[in-house]
Amino acid sequence: MSMQLPQAAARAWSDPAVRRRIVDMHDRGDSLLDMVAALDLDEALDRDGLRDIVANLSDAEVQVIRDAFRAEAQQVGDNPGASFPIDCRVDDTTAGVRVSAAPAGRGATAPVARIENR
Repeated sequence: MSMQLPQAAARAWSDPAVRRRIVDMHDRGDSLLDMVAALDLDEALDRDGLRDIVANLSDAEVQVIRDAFRAEAQQVGDNPGASFPIDCRVDDTTAGVRVSAAPAGRGATAPVARIENR
């Protein structure tokens, strides 16, 4: 299943100014749904059927995601070539997900948050 939200979010993340904005939102503790809205990604979120999944992530799962974004942003700074720190493998939006920290992938410098079906 090709999901539109991770692709749209990765495009946004590639812009250093947007990347700084995303990290600031993580640092403030903004909810992930508020962040999606602030980045104008609601349509992709809903098209992928991920709203309930994102809304029901545990605090620990959200922290894994926040840590991955912060680590990648710290590694790359304002330079181009930032890797999107999410590996989203959700094929069935009704099955629930598991979020875990995964080692950096090929060409990446920081760990990623892997989101996959349970």
